[in-house]
Amino acid sequence: MSEVLNKKYPYLSNFFKTAINENRLFHSLILYGSNNLIQYGLALEIARQLNCLGDKSENCQCQNCRWIRSNKHPAVMTISKIDNKTDSSKTVISEEQINMVLDTLINSSDYHRVFIFCDAEMKNLSESEKSEYFEFNQTGFVSPQENTDEKYWYPTGINTGCFSSVAANAMLKSIEEPPSNVTFIFLTNDKNNLLQTIVSRSQAFYAADTKITEYKTDFLAPYFKNYPIFSKQSVLDFSNYLLTYQNENDLEPKYVIDCIQYYLMRLAKANNNNRELLSVIYRDMEKTQNSKKMADSYIKEQTIYEDLAFYFAKRV
Repeated sequence: MSEVLNKKYPYLSNFFKTAINENRLFHSLILYGSNNLIQYGLALEIARQLNCLGDKSENCQCQNCRWIRSNKHPAVMTISKIDNKTDSSKTVISEEQINMVLDTLINSSDYHRVFIFCDAEMKNLSESEKSEYFEFNQTGFVSPQENTDEKYWYPTGINTGCFSSVAANAMLKSIEEPPSNVTFIFLTNDKNNLLQTIVSRSQAFYAADTKITEYKTDFLAPYFKNYPIFSKQSVLDFSNYLLTYQNENDLEPKYVIDCIQYYLMRLAKANNNNRELLSVIYRDMEKTQNSKKMADSYIKEQTIYEDLAFYFAKRV
């Protein structure tokens, strides 16, 4: 395993290295957690270890290792709504893509075939995402699509909405009875975002993001100073305030929502004996968690914040 991945995921690195060497790696894996980009690097490293013709060292220069590092190996494929497309659909992994995967499995292969499933897009990166990309580049791999000065290939967690219903059913059949030397890897934020039929047929591993995030919550003080009571005017202004703060500070909506959750967690700790208040806090934390799921579904930031503000307004 690469030095970066060994430091990032010491337990997982040792586990996969041992499982591969002892030929007991499960045929379907789920890597879940918040940092899908580094998960992708781990998935590529698993593919490299499975196909290496040399000593599996970080610097091995066998043909398979060179191909996988450059993301050009014929048997290691990234499947997303924009990667390895065989049709014109742009919002889902299609039936045609899954049929393409199944067609490659008909014949035997000298390679260990690896299919990495994720959601992905070409996008401008925030400062935090640029930091993640720097870390990914240190793993020695490149993304499946060429980056430009403005647009970067960026993976996100897959969920049930990423598949057409026909594609999902077709994929399940191949996962149930895969041929030898085939591994499916699913990258997601939460394993519950996947079909339970996939989860039940896979080994799931929490790929924790060990990076410590500093949550700055001072910007919430004007609106939460009388929590759990809000004035009507403050609730009406809340969504626009969050959107403006996000844009002015070049933040991701999930970070802004994480700040709200962190603020509520601190309130819960400070009021541990106030059952009535704790009940309100926990309901509000559950709502903010739903807001994060909306962000994962690419719903517009303004809609997410308006939905959250409307929720608080109902308590006024």
